[in-house]
Amino acid sequence: MSMNPDRVAEDIVLALRRIMRSMDIASRQLISKYGITTPQLICLQHMLEQGPMTTGMLAQAVSLSPATVTGILDRMERRGLLTRERRPEDKRRVLVAITDAGRAAAEAAPSYLAERLTHALERLPEDDRGEIQRVILYLADLADMRNGIK
Repeated sequence: MSMNPDRVAEDIVLALRRIMRSMDIASRQLISKYGITTPQLICLQHMLEQGPMTTGMLAQAVSLSPATVTGILDRMERRGLLTRERRPEDKRRVLVAITDAGRAAAEAAPSYLAERLTHALERLPEDDRGEIQRVILYLADLADMRNGIK
């Protein structure tokens, strides 16, 4: 049986929309219960795991534009969740570091969608989990506008 590539593409786009909707709902829950957005949580969690880094390094690590990350960092800095420090050896280079308040926020705020996925994936054989991860990462690469797809 042959599958129409147009139909497959439409089904994939609809499935991705469902995923995006779930992410939006989880983000709204996070904001209402913990006062933190999903992108803020992702940035804090990454800094918690990796330590201080430049804005550019963080942007690349969390797959957001440097301008978007700068806005996120501005808001979190005002709330005392992180600090920025210019490097004495190179004033153009600014390191961003998580504060104790940021650490507490990152540890307290659950990632609802990640938790749901973790529980669902635990029930699958390891090979299936690996295949799902491989396919999702492949789709993300296909959809990534930075890779020349317009």
